Amino acid sequence: MLRFARHLRSALAVILVAEAILAAQRAVPSPKEHLGFDIGEDRRLASWPQIVEYFRRLDEASDRVSVVELGRSTEGRPFIMAIISAPSTLARLEEFRQIQKRLADPRGLSETEARALIERGKVVVLITCNIHSTEVASAQTAVEFAWRMATEDSPRVREILENVILLLIPSLNPDGNQMVYEWYQRTLGTPYEGTSPPWLYHKYVGHDNNRDWYMFTQVETRLTVEKAHNAWHPQIVYDVHQMGAWGARLFTPPWIDPIEPNIDPILVQEMNWLGMKMAADLTAEGKKGVVVNAIYDLWTPARCYQCYHGGLRILTESASVRIASPIEIPFERLQGGRGYDARQPSWNFPEPWPGGVWRLRDIVDYQLSAFFSLLQTAARHRDHFLWNFYRIGRRAVERKAPPFAFLIPPEQRDPAAARKLIEVLRFGLVEVWKAQADVHADGRVFPAGSFIIPLAQPYGAFAKALLERQRYPDLREYPGGPPKRPYDVTAHTLPLLMGVNVVEVAQPFSVPWERVDRVEEPVGGIVGGRSSHGYVLRPEGHREIAALFDLLKRGVRVYRLLEAATFPPGTAFIPAGQEALLEETARRFSISVQAVRERPRGTLLELRLPRVGLYRSYVPSMDEGWTRWVFDQFGIPYENVYDRDVRAGDLRRRFDVIILPDQAPRAILEGHRPGTMPEEYTGGIGEAGLAHLRQFAEEGGSVIAFNQASGVILRGMRSEVRDVLAGVSEREFYGPGSI
Repeated sequence: MLRFARHLRSALAVILVAEAILAAQRAVPSPKEHLGFDIGEDRRLASWPQIVEYFRRLDEASDRVSVVELGRSTEGRPFIMAIISAPSTLARLEEFRQIQKRLADPRGLSETEARALIERGKVVVLITCNIHSTEVASAQTAVEFAWRMATEDSPRVREILENVILLLIPSLNPDGNQMVYEWYQRTLGTPYEGTSPPWLYHKYVGHDNNRDWYMFTQVETRLTVEKAHNAWHPQIVYDVHQMGAWGARLFTPPWIDPIEPNIDPILVQEMNWLGMKMAADLTAEGKKGVVVNAIYDLWTPARCYQCYHGGLRILTESASVRIASPIEIPFERLQGGRGYDARQPSWNFPEPWPGGVWRLRDIVDYQLSAFFSLLQTAARHRDHFLWNFYRIGRRAVERKAPPFAFLIPPEQRDPAAARKLIEVLRFGLVEVWKAQADVHADGRVFPAGSFIIPLAQPYGAFAKALLERQRYPDLREYPGGPPKRPYDVTAHTLPLLMGVNVVEVAQPFSVPWERVDRVEEPVGGIVGGRSSHGYVLRPEGHREIAALFDLLKRGVRVYRLLEAATFPPGTAFIPAGQEALLEETARRFSISVQAVRERPRGTLLELRLPRVGLYRSYVPSMDEGWTRWVFDQFGIPYENVYDRDVRAGDLRRRFDVIILPDQAPRAILEGHRPGTMPEEYTGGIGEAGLAHLRQFAEEGGSVIAFNQASGVILRGMRSEVRDVLAGVSEREFYGPGSI
């Protein structure tokens, strides 16, 4: 009887636990209950407000999901991250975050202490979705995946929950997510269904938001780095993308060459292993068309922050559809890519996709399989990933190879640019020190106040990658053949990009120093007291340029020295009598304005605030977006000029300057073809617009063309200049992303 009672109690306990699990699952709404349709359904997308609301409902209903708002996007939308793990882990998140922080910087941590932390720790995995907004699937996948993690009680899910802390960001670009959603809804059922919006899907940078992981210019980048990467030090970061529709169904590492040499070889091998494991798992599930070691390289930190911070980066690229509308691709129309042929089995592409209909749901299914494969591998090899994370940190802080350090002397042509460079390094967790005495290094003497970046530190590899000059390897199609075309940018040397004098020091040295947590802005103002003649502002710095525009907007009279005399050409002269405004501006911009004892000799040109027109095509140009961003940062007033404005003419009445950002001349002149977009977004400036630009220049206006847009000038301005690269193929001349 007693034995029966014990069995009964045990059975009742099991029943109660099972009922509790089922009740919890019932309390968590499914995506279909929330949205009214299944994730991945043809021509159906969840909007950003719906996605945010669903994650908040998961937070309320599930003890496995905690949702935090990291901040607000560029245009003010919620930027959220879901933290998914076992309830007992979520209750002790700060403890696990501190373990991560300690393993990330192993200085003073013995191997015994490290092993004890690893025994307690969890693998931290960051999955980032939908950075490129027309690549819509991953934000939808994130919704279904989070629901499954919140409700399933399978051995696989339990294993992940017990061993992994998952940081899931459903969109790295909420503004673009909503923008594409609204455009898709607007064009649904029209001939334009499935097209991309005729504007950038980020306010400023469009597709280039995935090239900002080393300069941290955009709001979304900074939120992700500060509150996910730097706060949690993930061992694995999985970045979920889509690619063209006509090749493989999904890419995963290994990468193609080149590999950026400052990435720890342990990470490179882990990326190879984990990517191959994911490919094997997808193939075993019957998912055809998975390719590895093709198309994508591992060269630039612009898209790989974590590779220099102890973590590995996994990228998947899924074949796209027309936003959420299905497509049909016959097998014979499949195309190859760099490193594989989509119709031919090979070691890195063993099972081609047979062609047919490809749907948004197919992308979601492939991505879900990739999510689970990666996370289950991370869970099963928790000790491995944590130990290698610690080992990579040890290798970094024990570095002995030259160079020993980089040094930034205090005297700079543009001190504000040097301060910005240091701020970039500090934001990336690089330690910077300031010399308290003269520095004797490599046979040279540098003054006290020099900034020192030693490379034997946890993130010295990040500093080295950004500060040294890149030498892109000479990769050939075959011995003696033409160069292999680089995938993307080939250089990222910040001192060259920013105009900062940085010195590489090979041999070790010692000097009294203090750590720099932030670079203090100098106190600006008028230097030399009041002057009855006026004041000068030197032309070298970008802060000075911003200050000039500020003064002009406020009605201050400003002149520019045209030739060298007592001051360099380009020096700004401000006559006496405007001291209050001048002092306030100098303080606000942290610049020095020099009082003069005589009026500068030479020709002075009075400046006026230019009326700037920035051309904005309906064929979106990232260069146009970046130009807007620069103008907004510097306070330079401008007005966007559209095709219809240029075609209408009378430009000189409105503008002094028209800027044509970098864009193919055909896109500027012809725009979208009629019938491919709604009528108001078709056609470029046309021959009429070209004639109006010529007239604008003849009437005294200035036309400034960046890069490819110069072809418009050459075609329409009767210029004596010719394009020496006209007719030259990319096999003969090609220099992408060079400095």
